[in-house]
This record gives sequence, structure tokens and C-alpha cells, in this order.
Amino acid sequence: MAGILYAVGVGPGDPELLTLKAVKVINKADVIACPAKGGTAGVAYEIAKGACPEIEEKEKILLDFPMKEEGLDAAHQEVAKRIVDVLGKGRSVAFLTLGDPGFYSTFFYISEMVSDMGFEIQIVSGVTSFSGISARLNIPIALGRENVLITTGEFKDFDGTLIIMKAGSKLKGLKTCVIKCGKKAWLVENCGMESEKVYEDVHVIPDEAGYFSVLIVK
Repeated sequence: MAGILYAVGVGPGDPELLTLKAVKVINKADVIACPAKGGTAGVAYEIAKGACPEIEEKEKILLDFPMKEEGLDAAHQEVAKRIVDVLGKGRSVAFLTLGDPGFYSTFFYISEMVSDMGFEIQIVSGVTSFSGISARLNIPIALGRENVLITTGEFKDFDGTLIIMKAGSKLKGLKTCVIKCGKKAWLVENCGMESEKVYEDVHVIPDEAGYFSVLIVK
């Protein structure tokens, strides 16, 4: 029988936020596929390892995607081929993703290719970064009929809760917009990780922060 490809959300950073299903799938998978940098397994792997130490004994497929658009399609095709080679031998693969697989994940760039080759795919949901941040700050994302808008680095004068993903490199301009509109903002960098930083006042938020930074505006 052919193996199954699982997309497993590992949450925003705290290993204790992995779901029971995620832990079960990771533990039973034959092979672990995960983003990597310079041949070293990345953040998603380290989070999963905190909940599933046995992962270190498993075979890994390291996915070192280029940062630029050039060559990205070819890289996705190569990853799909490597995964299909494993699935074709009847072995299962757990593809680790930060947060939830359906939210800004690299997984769906390769899943269609794998599916088109006739292999089964199953998605294991994970806690999103903004859900983790909501809990960390003890604030709701939305109440009653409040609206929610999610952008990637862009400010909108929005009547509701604005969630700005990937805000780290654009904070200087974003802070100016928040102050001009008289709104309140929170920034969490590396939520749930050892390097986590929390800013609960727009005036103390730095002009730049890391890639895993989310700005909440109300």
C-alpha cells in the first residue's frame, strides 16, 4: 500500500500547543519532512521535537527552499518528487508546518503535485500564531459582531481587529499609522519560543523585529 502524506501544524512556538492528533501522527510517521536552512532542520522541527523527542530517531527530508521567487517552482517540484519516492515505498510522511497548515504554509505549494500522482493527503490542524498571541496577551481577537481583517505587513484603518502578519520589517511605518489613527496595538515576536518578546504599547514597539512578528491593532 502507498504511504500517506500528513501536513501537521505544530503551532506558533510552544511545544505544549501541539494537538494530541499532531503528536500521534508525528510519532507514527515513518519520515519527517520539514523546512530547513543550510542543511539544518528549522523552527517547526524544533517545536515538534519538544513534544515528540523520538522524532530525532526518524529519517528526515530537509526542505531548503530559496528565499527568492526565482527557482522556487523547481524547488517545490523537487520536494514533491522526494516525498513521492518515499510514499511509493509504502512509507508515511509527516510534513511539519508552523501554526496551521492552511495559513501561509509552504505545504500547499507541493500538495497538489503529490495528490495528482494519486497519493492520499491528510491535514492535521494546528494553533495559529494569532490565536497563540491572543492567549499570550489575554485579549480576545473578536467579540460579538466585531470584524477581523488579516494582512501581510499592510495597515488598514479598519473598524474591528486588524491582524498584521510578517510585520517585523515594516514596523516603523505601521506604528506611525497606528498612532495617527489613535488606536491601540500589541506586538508579539516569536510567540511561545524562548526568544519571545511582548510589547503592549505602540510607543515601545521597536522599528524592526524578526520575521515571526505579529501586530494586533484594535
